[in-house]
Parts: sequence; C-alpha cells; structure tokens
Amino acid sequence: MECFSKVIVLYQILALQWFSPKRQRTFDCESLFFITLNFCIITGLFCWIYQHQSLVIYSDNALGYVVDFFKFLLMVFTYYSLLLESGYQRGVLYKVWDELERLHNIFPSAKWALLPQAHLRTVALFVVYMSWWELTYAYWITKSARSSNFTILFWVLFLLLHLRQLQILLYTNVLGFCLKAINSELAWTIELSNGASRYGGRRSDGQICGYLRKLMEGFARVERLLELLNQAFGYSLAIIKLINNIYILTDTYWIVHGFMSGKVFGSLYLECCLSSKFICLIINLHSNERILSEFHRTRVLLHCVHLRWQLRCDQGWQMVQHFLLKLESTQPFAMTPLSMYRLNYGTLMQIAFNITTSISLFIQASQ
Repeated sequence: MECFSKVIVLYQILALQWFSPKRQRTFDCESLFFITLNFCIITGLFCWIYQHQSLVIYSDNALGYVVDFFKFLLMVFTYYSLLLESGYQRGVLYKVWDELERLHNIFPSAKWALLPQAHLRTVALFVVYMSWWELTYAYWITKSARSSNFTILFWVLFLLLHLRQLQILLYTNVLGFCLKAINSELAWTIELSNGASRYGGRRSDGQICGYLRKLMEGFARVERLLELLNQAFGYSLAIIKLINNIYILTDTYWIVHGFMSGKVFGSLYLECCLSSKFICLIINLHSNERILSEFHRTRVLLHCVHLRWQLRCDQGWQMVQHFLLKLESTQPFAMTPLSMYRLNYGTLMQIAFNITTSISLFIQASQ
C-alpha cells in the first residue's frame, strides 16, 4: 500500500496518525517528534489566547463574552481529547491498515492508486475554500483587530478539526471502494452463473464457487474494517458532531446579532464562512451514504445469481444462502459513533432543525 504513503505522512505531521508510512511499529521517533511539535504549538496558542483575552475574546457585553469564551474552552477540550484518542487508538488504526493490505491482495486493481490522489485533491480544495472565506472575513470585513485575531486563530484551530474529519473521510471512501469492488466481482459472477445454467459443468461450477468464496472472504474483511473504523474514530465522530452543532449555533447568534444591529453584509459574509463546516460535514455524510448504498446493492445482486445454476450446483446454493444470511444478520452497516447514531443525511437535518429553532429564539431574545 505504498500509494498511501503521502497521505499517511500528511496526517502524521498533523499528529493525527501516530505511525510512519513504513509502519514497522505503531510508534516511532519520527511520530514522537511531530506529536511533540504539534502539542507545543497548539498549547502555546491556547496559553496566548487565555493571557490576552482582550485581543481575541469579545468583551463588549456579558453574553458575547460567555459565547466566545465557551467556544475557546470547547476547542481546548476538543483538541486534547482528539489528540489522546489518536494515541490511544493507534494500535487499532494499525490493524485497519493490515486489513486494507489484505483487501488489496484480494481485489488487486490499479484504481487503488487513484484513492490517495483524489483524497489529497479534496483536502487541498477544501483548505483553499475555507481559507478564502476566513481570511477575507478577517482582513476585509471585520472592523476591529479583535475580530480579526479571533477569526485567524480559530481558523487555524478549526482547520485541524476539519482535517480530522477529512482523515476519517479517507477511510470511509476506501471502505466504499472495497464494497464497490465486491459488487463488480459479484456482477461478473452473475454473468458466469447465467452461462453455466445452460452450458456449464463441474469446471465452471468450481470456478463460480471460487469467486463466491473470494467475495465472502472480502466481505468479511470489509465488515471487520468497518468495526475497526468505528472503534478508531467513534469518539472523534461524536465530538465533531457536538462541536459543529455548538459552533454553528453560536455563530448563528452573531449572524442574528449583526442583522439586528444593521450589519447585513457582514452577517451574510459570516454565513459564507459557516458554509465550510456544512461542506465538510456533507462530504463525510455522502461517503457514509455511499457505503450503505453499496451494501444494499450487494444484497440485491446476490438475489440475481441464476437460480437454475444454484439448483444444479448444491455447493453454490449453500454458499449463496450463507452469504445472504450473513448480510441479513449484519449489524447496521454504517459508521455509528459510540453506537449512539448512524452517520447519514439525517444528521444534517437535525443540525438544520436546531439552527432554525435557535434563530427564532435569538430573534426573540434580541427584541
């Protein structure tokens, strides 16, 4: 899996992945250097913000101060908890890459090399998009040095959180890719069963059963991979949903405050800055929806294996039925943060509903 080395290095530098591309060990001196470097830089940034609150935190009224200071404390808690999770789950993430290597051997394809390239392109485009809105808001829209400082500093901190989301996106995309590979092989197996139902013999039956055995092994690996990903990133997904909810709601307060005070253009521009949070969330949700879609497609395709061939080949019949029972008995095939909820488009609707409710409350409070 050398094609993923650049992606691993990227997240290793950010201390989000605690091992090197060589991966002989789950921990090495190179990773320790980047962990220490990131920890010192972010800790120094937190200390500077706390000691110079008047340069960063809103202080014109008590409510605004509470909102900004609470966002600061929440970011402190989030950064250190995610850093600890990265260290605590490094062994699990190491097992994830072992499973990916086995899946790569089961379904070899040149398309594997396209996955890290597409991911790095997505990361670059997202960073540019987010940076454009945040930096232009900080230097062109805001009228005070305090607002500019707050925007720049929290742009850096929130970018780390979004990169954690994009790191998870890498693995969910790979998981979806593996399911798609299974479905492609299964579609070819269906074609073979159609021909074997009329002209096949023992040789073709053995070939089809071999394909089914390979697909069952691949699906078992994918199921194990999903279990490991939920274990490795379950806390991250839960805390990311929480902090996105809180930050969007608190920023909604400032948007409403701006509208009520006549700063319409600044409020509209702040909404554009908020769009990066929604876009990052939507990208992740789309990847998880793709996983569920491919899983349902697998079940549909299994029912398309030619029945005449199954009735003629007893071993094939038993393998198809066993595969179907395996799919039916599988736990919800989706990322489930700490088993609390499924990551799908319903998550976005919950956030939209909360925002709508909060806007009406903020307007009533302002009046």
